[in-house]
Amino acid sequence: MRDWTAAAEAYDRSFATLCDGAAPRLLADLPDGELLDVGCGTGRLAVRAEHAGRTVTALDADESMVEAARRRLRGQVLRAALPDLPLPDAGEGAIAANFVINHVGRPRAALAELRRVLRPGGRLAMTIWPTGGASWSALLGEVFEEAGAVLPPPERLPADEDFDRGADGLAELAREARLEVVEARDLHWDWRIRPESLWAGLQAGIATPGAVVRAQTPPVRDRIREVWVARAEDFARPDGTVAFPVRAAYVLAARSLGEEA
Repeated sequence: MRDWTAAAEAYDRSFATLCDGAAPRLLADLPDGELLDVGCGTGRLAVRAEHAGRTVTALDADESMVEAARRRLRGQVLRAALPDLPLPDAGEGAIAANFVINHVGRPRAALAELRRVLRPGGRLAMTIWPTGGASWSALLGEVFEEAGAVLPPPERLPADEDFDRGADGLAELAREARLEVVEARDLHWDWRIRPESLWAGLQAGIATPGAVVRAQTPPVRDRIREVWVARAEDFARPDGTVAFPVRAAYVLAARSLGEEA
C-alpha cells in the first residue's frame, strides 16, 4: 500500500483536513472515557478527543505520523499497523478507525484484529471512502486530463481481499468479523481548503491524485499545477478557499456482551 513516510506535514495541511469532517460523528457515537485511535495520522481526531476529556491511546503505521501525533497529544502514541496491534485481548471500550480500512492490505484481518482488542459491550466507529464519493477527485481528474498527465495503473486489492466500497460493504466486513452493526450510513459535509494547501498534499504524493502527480515528469507536474491554480481561481470563495461536497461511508459496530473471544 502507499508509503506515507515523511509526508506528515503535507498530509496535515491537506487531506487531514478532509478527514476531519467525519471526526465529530465518530466521537459522538463512542462512549466517553478511554479511546483507541487506530490509524491516527497526525493526531487531529485524538486531539479533539483529549480536549473533550477522553484519555487517548493512538496508533499509526508511519513513523512521521507518529512523531507528529506525539508532539500534539498527552496520551500514548505507538507505531503499529493493522492487523497486528500490540494490545491485549478485549481491553478497549471505544475504538475509532477514521479512514483506515480503505488503506490496509488485508481488510478482513484488520476487522478481526479490531474485534480482538474490543471488549464485550465496546464500540467501534469507522469510515471509508466510498466509490464515486469524491467531487474533488473528479475535478482533479479533469485537471490531469487538461495537463496531459499519464495515469498510473490503479492500486487494487486481490479479489479475495477486496470488498464493496460503501456503507453496506463495510457493514458486511464487520459482520464477517462477528461484530454487531449498530448503524451503517453515509456521512456528508463540505470540505473547505485553500488551493495551495491541497497542492501541498498532491505534491507530496498524498492520496491517489497525489500518486498521479508524483508519477509525472517535472514539466507535466508544473503544467498540472498551472491548470489547478487556474481552475481553483474560477470557483474560489471570498475567503480564498475552495469547497467540495464530501460523502463518506460510516459504520458503528459493537462487540456483543457476554460473547466468547
